[in-house]
Amino acid sequence: MKLLGSFLLDFELISAKDLADVMVEQIRQTPNSLDIIYEKKLITPAQFLSIVTLQNDEHLDLRSACMRLDIWRNEFFDAINDEVSKRRSTLGRILVEKGLVEPHVLLPILKQYHAYRAENNNDFALFSENTLLDLSESEAEGSADELHFEPDFSHVQASDPSDYIELFSEEKEIELELIILAIEALGSDKNKADPEELLNQFFTDYHSLKGTARSVGALLTENLIHESEDLLTFFKRFLHKIHHADFAALAAINLKVLDVLSNLRNEMATSGSEEHYWRTPELKGKYLKTLGDIKRLNEELENRGYEVSLEDVQDLF
Repeated sequence: MKLLGSFLLDFELISAKDLADVMVEQIRQTPNSLDIIYEKKLITPAQFLSIVTLQNDEHLDLRSACMRLDIWRNEFFDAINDEVSKRRSTLGRILVEKGLVEPHVLLPILKQYHAYRAENNNDFALFSENTLLDLSESEAEGSADELHFEPDFSHVQASDPSDYIELFSEEKEIELELIILAIEALGSDKNKADPEELLNQFFTDYHSLKGTARSVGALLTENLIHESEDLLTFFKRFLHKIHHADFAALAAINLKVLDVLSNLRNEMATSGSEEHYWRTPELKGKYLKTLGDIKRLNEELENRGYEVSLEDVQDLF
């Protein structure tokens, strides 16, 4: 299966040299999570050496190694995420910033790439228990009947959505798509990315979008992101138990979420409200189907017996 870089080369969007240069720059910008928590004096030199030794011996990610050594603290999440967001750019952002690709050109190519991966990867929509996650649009009506979600637009006051539209720009959509692509790749044995960094970055971006959506009365956007955040929180809490194939399911769902969010943003830009989107049966069905997929993956995880203890979640309150 082709990687994103090869896909871009096939479309002759960039040259091989440009792609190599951008990838090298991205690697240089990406800080190491262990280095971050050590530089911020969140762990001692002795703990640093213990983590490195355990990671090398057992090929563990940072969080798993820290938990094994009883070192992990939830404040590591914030420290790492803050530093990564300051220093690392996504592949798409670098391409756009360097003027190598225009956003409106890159975005449809990314969507074609995700469709290509879905068609050529039998594991793209599988749970770890080999339970197929049905992501077909033909089931939208059934999901709609099960959810009974009905937003109340009567309390939405007209406001200027420009801040939200500016925050959720085409460049930001590209960045989110690339993060989702990286999350999908976490199921690969050859993957070198840090799962907690990706999930934290994705969660933070979603949370920012949700807050701005709330401020402009984008009810559908706020609700969809809220449900997505709950799913991401579940993955973050049980990262040491999550199976590799679960990341493919998480990515598949969030590609659908992002597609719906993009449509909702365009509706806000056009009419200043999401109500017309909701009144269109086909779009409403698509929205409810996406909500249903989120809930089904949550239920699949819960049915494995995972439970959140008070100690696990007390820092969230």
